[in-house]
Amino acid sequence: MVKKAEILSQEFKLTFAQDSDCLSTEDQFLTIKTDNGGGGDFFVIETERWSFDSFDELIELFNKFKEKHEKIKE
Repeated sequence: MVKKAEILSQEFKLTFAQDSDCLSTEDQFLTIKTDNGGGGDFFVIETERWSFDSFDELIELFNKFKEKHEKIKE
């Protein structure tokens, strides 16, 4: 008997990039993603360094992620 394929994990990910700031020489990357091992989505943030001048800049990234994530959940 052949077992039906089942999803073991699921991920949605957006990675943002920006130029280095005045205290670093490397470009900066910020990844926001969801993981799901079968119990529902949870959110993960990954970055080595991400500088920002205002909370609004960071909120804008989260809103972009939220908008795209909601579209795939429809």
